[in-house]
Amino acid sequence: MGTKIRKTEIIHSVPPSNMAEFLVRVNRPSSEDLAEVDRAGKYKLLKANSVKRKNEIKMWIKKHGLDAEVFKIEEPTVFNMLFITCTPRVAKQLEHADAVVSVSRSPRFSVGLTKR
Repeated sequence: MGTKIRKTEIIHSVPPSNMAEFLVRVNRPSSEDLAEVDRAGKYKLLKANSVKRKNEIKMWIKKHGLDAEVFKIEEPTVFNMLFITCTPRVAKQLEHADAVVSVSRSPRFSVGLTKR
């Protein structure tokens, strides 16, 4: 009778200290393509484009062996941007991916309520 050995993965609830959140702007449909459809159609087209670009970036990261340095890729929206938590090295490399227009450090926003 053999024993089963389960491979366990370390799951972090917060990113490691060597990672930061980056704003990645991705390619989007042309203005001409968007002009041809109504508002609902634009929403669907832009959302589908963001999902496609996210998948392309995930495949690019895997192809270049950078998986271990990526903590999280946020869900895409209709905007042509993704938030990716990764090492600065990965962020620099992402600038060379076909789907990417630009990469910048994501600004930290603080929401403070004032008493009157």
